[in-house]
Amino acid sequence: MENLLEIRDLHVHFTTYAGVVQAVRGVNLSLARGEAVALVGESGCGKSITAQSIMRLLPSPQGKIVKGTINFAGQNLVKKSEREMEKIRGNEIGMIFQDPMTSLNPTMTTGNQIMEVLRRHSRMTRQEMTARAVEMLRLAGIHQPERRLRQYPYEFSGGMRQRVMIAMALACGPRLLIADEPTTALDVTIQAQIMELMQDLRQKLGTAVILITHDLAVVAGFARRVMVMYAGKIVESGTARELFRSPLHPYTRGLLGSVPRINDRARQPLTPIAGRPPDLLNPPPGCAFWPRCSEAMQVCARQEPAMVEAASGHSAACWLLHPQAQNRRRVG
Repeated sequence: MENLLEIRDLHVHFTTYAGVVQAVRGVNLSLARGEAVALVGESGCGKSITAQSIMRLLPSPQGKIVKGTINFAGQNLVKKSEREMEKIRGNEIGMIFQDPMTSLNPTMTTGNQIMEVLRRHSRMTRQEMTARAVEMLRLAGIHQPERRLRQYPYEFSGGMRQRVMIAMALACGPRLLIADEPTTALDVTIQAQIMELMQDLRQKLGTAVILITHDLAVVAGFARRVMVMYAGKIVESGTARELFRSPLHPYTRGLLGSVPRINDRARQPLTPIAGRPPDLLNPPPGCAFWPRCSEAMQVCARQEPAMVEAASGHSAACWLLHPQAQNRRRVG
C-alpha cells in the first residue's frame, strides 16, 4: 500500500525564557492512502505539536522544526514556503482543531465559514459554493442544511458545531484529515455520533485520517493502527487489536490500566500511572518513562531503547523486549 504521509526523525523545539523545550524528539510515522491511524498519549506528550508540524502551523518564532522530514504525496512539507503551504492547507490537508466551542468565528455564519475555504481553493461561483456548503452540512448529518447555512455558531449545540468543523475540513476533498481531539467537551453520546460520522465519511470519501486523542475508548473502534506517544517520542506502534490485547510497553499498559471496563464484574480498582511526565526542558537520559516505571532496570536510566518489533507490525521502544532483560538488575 502506497504511503500518503511519511514523517522521519521529526524534532520540534520551542524557545522559551526558561530554555529550549524539546517538544517532539524523533517521531517516525507513516500513513497509507485512506488509512486511519490514532496517535494517543497523555496531555503534553507531543501529539498536537506533531499535527501542527504537518500543517506547518507552529507558533513563530518560538516553535521550529529543527530536524527531520515530512513527506506528503512526494513533497517535503518542511521545505515549503508559507505561500506554498497556503495552497496545501484546507485543500490537500484538512484539520479539525480542538474545542468546537471556540474554533468557529462567532461573527460569521456557518455557510460563509465553509465557503471561505472553497473561495480560497477553488474557482466556484457563489451558487456552486452555496450548493457545496449545503452538501457538506448534509453529509455531516445536519438537518435542514439550507436554513442552518444562514445561522451563527451560537445557534448550534456543541455536537452540531463539531459537525460544522468536519464539514469545513472536508469541503475541498482533502486527501488527509487531521482530527485533533475531535470529541473534546462533548458528552459520551455525541462523541459516539461524531466518531461514527468520521468513520462513515472516511469510507465514502477515501480520506486518510490521523486521530489525535488521549481517550483510548474512542480509538478502539476507529483506527486500524495505534501509535502511543510519551515525552515527544513514539514508544509503541501496532494494530489496534494487538495493542489492546497485548501491550508491550509499560506506559501503554499503564494507560490501559487507567481505563474503566464495563465488563469488570470483580470491580477491580483503577491503577493510575505514578509520578508525572518529565520536564522536556531537560529530558532524562535513557528511557523517558523509567522514573515512573515499576519494571525499570539500570540500563533504562542510562541508555535510550531502540524500537524493537516483537510481532509483525507490533513494535515498542523498551529494554524489557531485550533477550537479556530478565538477567539485568532493577533500579532501586
